[in-house]
Amino acid sequence: MKSLKDMLLRMREDLVRDIARRSKPSTEGIMPDIGDILDSVSEERSRELDMILTDREKKKLLQIDDSLDRIEDGSYGLCEECGVKIPKGRLKVMLFAKYCVECQEKLEREEKYMREESEEGIKKVPAGEVEE
Repeated sequence: MKSLKDMLLRMREDLVRDIARRSKPSTEGIMPDIGDILDSVSEERSRELDMILTDREKKKLLQIDDSLDRIEDGSYGLCEECGVKIPKGRLKVMLFAKYCVECQEKLEREEKYMREESEEGIKKVPAGEVEE
C-alpha cells in the first residue's frame, strides 16, 4: 500500500507542476499587430488545447486526491460496488480504480446501453421532410 501511495503522491506532484506551468498567463499575443493572422490563430488554438488538457489533468488530480483519501480512511482497494478487494495488480495499473474488473465491466455495459437508448430516442428527420 505504501508504494501505491508513493506513486499517487508523485503523480499528483507532477500534475500540479504541469497545471501550474500551463496556467501561467502568456505574454505572447499582447501586441496583436506583430506577426501575421496565422500566427495569432495558431497561438489561440494552442491556448485552447492547453485549457482542455488542463481540465483533463484537473479531473485526474481529483481522482488522485480521492484515492489518497480512500487510503487514509482504509477504503482504498475495495470495490465501491460490491466491496470485494481489488487485486493489487489492477491497482498498480489503474491507481485510482474504484471498482473490481467485474463491476467495472458491468457499469460500462450499463453506460453503453443507456447511451444507445438515448441515441435511439432521438429520431433524425431528413431535411425537407415532416415527421408524422
